[in-house]
Amino acid sequence: MTGVFIIFISSIWPTLINTAFGVANVDQDYLDVAQTLGASRLRTIFKVIIPAALPNIVSGLRISMGIAWLVIVAAEMLLGTGLGYFIWNEWNNLYIPNILVAIFVIGLVGLVLDSIFAALEKFVAFGRNS
Repeated sequence: MTGVFIIFISSIWPTLINTAFGVANVDQDYLDVAQTLGASRLRTIFKVIIPAALPNIVSGLRISMGIAWLVIVAAEMLLGTGLGYFIWNEWNNLYIPNILVAIFVIGLVGLVLDSIFAALEKFVAFGRNS
């Protein structure tokens, strides 16, 4: 439970900051149109603000995922479980080939996760030339 808390606290900030940035930069014309059409505040949030801020939110999630992936390996070294503990144990045994394989696996999983978030980011980036 401690590891989950450490990972959460260290990785939530990019998502929060990017979400706030995305919401603050919603085009005023979109909000004016929603108000003119008589949309309620809740409907405006779900139909205008969140879709307009979604590219920034996904970018924040992508950064947070990278930070969480780094922190989880370090937390596992301290907690004595998982791949982080395996690396630490092999380091203490001075068995470098297993350490290199574990580092390669960590990098490969990180690359796959980043690619998934990059594809999601492209999917929600409407009207952008990316």
